[in-house]
Amino acid sequence: MREPSTGSVAGRSETARLEAFSDGVIAIAITILALDLRVPQLEEFTSAKLVAAILHEWPSYFAFVLSFTTILIMWINHHARMALVERVDGLLMFGNGLLLMTIVALSYPTALVGQYLNTPAGKGAVVTYGLFVLGTSAAWNVFMLALRPERGLLKPGVPPELIASTRRHVALGFVIYLVATGLAFVNPYLGLGVITAMWGFWSVIAYRALNRHGRWSADASGGGSDVGSEE
Repeated sequence: MREPSTGSVAGRSETARLEAFSDGVIAIAITILALDLRVPQLEEFTSAKLVAAILHEWPSYFAFVLSFTTILIMWINHHARMALVERVDGLLMFGNGLLLMTIVALSYPTALVGQYLNTPAGKGAVVTYGLFVLGTSAAWNVFMLALRPERGLLKPGVPPELIASTRRHVALGFVIYLVATGLAFVNPYLGLGVITAMWGFWSVIAYRALNRHGRWSADASGGGSDVGSEE
């Protein structure tokens, strides 16, 4: 059996470091979302008042679940893509860093939505949230640009259509987030509804990515054929 080259071993080490760093940053980002879940302050200490105060804070709980789930799904997609990478370069590292920055920053618009959604300032809060997720989507496009097959960062045998399909999905996601942000200017709940509905879109992409990666890994180890598109 052919021994792995020094270059391939070094490449896997760099890839593992990048993914470990990303996992750590994402873990912190998803954890700090809980810091905006505050205990209600009561003037009259009764169970009825407490329940009413808790229910009054529903925008904070909704914003927390929205951002937590969004980041979780992004982490799954990130994991699936990094599993295809054999080595890293400057563009991939900067693209990955840009993506992490936008993920960490998501805690800010989450707090805005939690505090102002059911107030006259709700429109501004949701528009801001839309702009932030739009930035995250743009970062995903840069990240996937770095993974183009012709750049030589992918493991041998990764089907080019696997990457092309993902690039189409993230490009479509950017357009949908742009529309959602525009809708938020008209109705903040409508814009937020579209952003929330993107859970389903990205969940399907994440599931297919993991499934396709598993099939590709089996084919690669067994000398099978191309697994084809995710669509």
